[in-house]
Amino acid sequence: MAWNGHPDDIQYQILQPFSDQKYYHKYCPSGYSDDDLDNLEECWLGSPEVPLADLDTSDPIVRQLFSMWIKTQVWKWGVDGLRIDASINVEPDFFPDFMEAAGVFATAEVYTSHEDIMCTWTDKIGSSLNYPLYWKITAAFQSSDGDMSALGDMMKSERSACKDSSLLGTFSENHDVPRFANHTTDMSRAENVAAFIIMADGIPVAYQGSEQHLQGGTNPFTNREPLWETGYDRTTPIYKLYNTLNLVRRHAIRSDDGFTKYPSDIIHQDDHTIAMRKGNDGAQTITILSNTGADSSDATVQLCQGHGFSSNTKLTEVLSCTNLMVDGSNCINVPVKSGQPQILYAADALSGSTLCGDKSGDKVALTAVTISSTTITTTIGGQPTAIRTATTIPLSEITPTGVGAARSGAVSRAELPGRSGVLVGSTIAAAVMSGFAATLIRCLG
Repeated sequence: MAWNGHPDDIQYQILQPFSDQKYYHKYCPSGYSDDDLDNLEECWLGSPEVPLADLDTSDPIVRQLFSMWIKTQVWKWGVDGLRIDASINVEPDFFPDFMEAAGVFATAEVYTSHEDIMCTWTDKIGSSLNYPLYWKITAAFQSSDGDMSALGDMMKSERSACKDSSLLGTFSENHDVPRFANHTTDMSRAENVAAFIIMADGIPVAYQGSEQHLQGGTNPFTNREPLWETGYDRTTPIYKLYNTLNLVRRHAIRSDDGFTKYPSDIIHQDDHTIAMRKGNDGAQTITILSNTGADSSDATVQLCQGHGFSSNTKLTEVLSCTNLMVDGSNCINVPVKSGQPQILYAADALSGSTLCGDKSGDKVALTAVTISSTTITTTIGGQPTAIRTATTIPLSEITPTGVGAARSGAVSRAELPGRSGVLVGSTIAAAVMSGFAATLIRCLG
């Protein structure tokens, strides 16, 4: 809770509902460093002039109120998921009861480059935004000098550190870090990053404006650009790429129940290229990514093992809709032009995908959901508290969007985030209490 003045002058009695100093940690300034986790969890964010009084989230009454609050918000607003801000500033043991009360999916912001620290919070909450991988993605693709091996090593390390690394949120930019185009304006490198976000392990997280190739930074914060100034352009290269990538991923998931849990196998890696196989036989995707940039010479990447296809199998590169064959030696010779990403899929397995001319895609239906009126009465801090909620959420049947519809400007609302969707949504409510915030997300697809 923010206070306009020195920490010693805080009038705790006006801070509701935690109106007593006993509910707060003693003042100490945060060092903002994951070298001292106790400091991060117990000391105050903000500044001596405008401190954020830090709640003692180990206190049973504080925990009880947070649990009651989040349960109410989820019921009241029909929340699909939570983004928990500044999670690293709250002890991990706080979250199991909080998550049980919420009863919905949540992903946490654990701002650290260390995968073991991130996974400590992830295993308590269920998911985290993958900051350790974010820095490796940015470093690998922002120039031809990028380190592809470090990217692959982090992917492998996170599988060992986390109970389930497939639940990590994979991203390349957000409101707290520079946009990828702030590092390089090369469109080919941006397209490779977009392909990694959607096709690699984890839950894809797209920050609005990335599809417009916005270039804002953080010194000062210019990375929170108003999207309407772009005219919501649906013809940009990355907008169209996102559309196709999501169709590929959705089709792979529908064809293979184990696709999202299948850990990406790195089947080829060199100084400038990484190739990943994801998915079980028959529904696997092969993603070939490069950091060479749009001005690079044409090249060929040869894949002779680990791809899972038999000799003489016909494949389709789904971004360009061109075909190629697995040769008699079980090798795939993949042409790469101008450093662009390549995604391979078995040509005879594209039926139902709406990709590359397929017109047999099915429709996705969402059923109506109703939450009835509820009154909760409890005692918090020695005072009786009544909380009333009443919410009805109608979800009508949604017509699917295929490639043709996307190109004509139709907006897809066919998928909610989860196993197959990209994590996007509109924020409908937020509460901030002493460095701990939960953003409630009503997902609109």
